Amino acid sequence: MPRKIIWITGGSSGIGFATAKYFLKNNWIVIISSSNIEKLTNAKNKIINKDNIENLHTINCNITDKNEVKKTISYIENEIGNINIALLNAAAYSPNQNQEFDIKNYELLIDVNLKGTLYCIDELKEVMKKRENTIAIVSSPIGYRGWPTSGAYGMTKAAQLNLSESLFFDFKKIGIKMRVINPGFIDTEATRLNSFKMPFLKSADFAAEKIYNGLVHKKSFEIFFPFLIVFFVKILRILPYKLYFYLWKKIGNF
Repeated sequence: MPRKIIWITGGSSGIGFATAKYFLKNNWIVIISSSNIEKLTNAKNKIINKDNIENLHTINCNITDKNEVKKTISYIENEIGNINIALLNAAAYSPNQNQEFDIKNYELLIDVNLKGTLYCIDELKEVMKKRENTIAIVSSPIGYRGWPTSGAYGMTKAAQLNLSESLFFDFKKIGIKMRVINPGFIDTEATRLNSFKMPFLKSADFAAEKIYNGLVHKKSFEIFFPFLIVFFVKILRILPYKLYFYLWKKIGNF
């Protein structure tokens, strides 16, 4: 029986890299892509179990470039094998500590988090039709509702959530499974930019195990963790605006 294949965008660091290692450990063929060649090289050198190194493929791909996305997916499908899971994890993140509206920051995050995700989905839908394969988008609980200082990032994550929900119905008709992943605070290069204390902070390895088990052993549409912090944020999204805004005023004088 041929080994299954997962393609992970933004797989050279953070959650993506930790997840790549976990799938490798479980005998999957893993392709990680990134726009940063140096990070890709470092990622491959960091793989501890060299026995599985032949199952790891690295591809330089900027997901904001439609042609690069097309070439990458075509190469995987034709030279390595059919993609069983596409984990769309690549993202740009820049916390707005000063609450300033910076249009360049919005444009950057839209290009990577939204357009990049859409470019991947547009190509994947053509090769995955009728195969019952999975497209999983790594979003964030911050997309449930607007948070202070998170306008650009939160907007793109909210859009990813809405997109995942909509495509769940649309892609089911063409034999593609849509999943969404909403991690809480995970210790990565991106979250270390935050200036506040992150409750229930977990390691990237913790996230990788949750993602693997959720994608491989469970069938639920949404994979979220850790439970307590994400469940709390889920409750926030049903609060009336008056109460929601009042809570933020008490928490941080926003």
